[in-house]
Amino acid sequence: MTDFSVNTIRVNNSGGRTLLENWVEERACKQYEEPDKKQSHRHKFGHKGILTTNFNSQVENLSTTKDSYRQPSGNGTRAKGRKLELFEKQLVEKLSAEVQEEFHPPPTPPDYRSVTKQDFFSREFIPTERIPEQPHDVVREQPLTYWSEKSNIIHGVSQVQTKDTPFRKNAAFSTPVEHQLDDSKPYEKWNFDGV
Repeated sequence: MTDFSVNTIRVNNSGGRTLLENWVEERACKQYEEPDKKQSHRHKFGHKGILTTNFNSQVENLSTTKDSYRQPSGNGTRAKGRKLELFEKQLVEKLSAEVQEEFHPPPTPPDYRSVTKQDFFSREFIPTERIPEQPHDVVREQPLTYWSEKSNIIHGVSQVQTKDTPFRKNAAFSTPVEHQLDDSKPYEKWNFDGV
């Protein structure tokens, strides 16, 4: 069985006399074929004279669409006066300049300040020192955080004796009895560092 693919070398059809493959085109092009050229040359470069028989003609720069839809030409008489045309032209130039300026405004002058200078050294900001409402000790005071406020509902926290020390460990359950005879009981209030 013969494989008729694109890469198969075709058998010479003798100008379309036998009804093989594209015999209609071969018969139509027979009069333009050069007899001294091989069949492979014609397949590679095509047939001369199919599009035009004038081989010295230049390719036109006019498409079918350009030819069909041409600009309508008037009959040569002036529809508007010269003064009106100049006024309309001046008006169009003025409006187009306004629209151009609106859509393409001049660029803003560049700001070469750094982020630090721009954000932290503003002249609008006036620092004021607030008077503390109650005395605070930075060394001994427990900081107020989300977890210290929610210590009573967090799973796995030891028994809390005082509000300012919620995360200190209560090791009473694992300390041997002889070591905790004099210690305070878990239900008694703890006193850390005299707080």
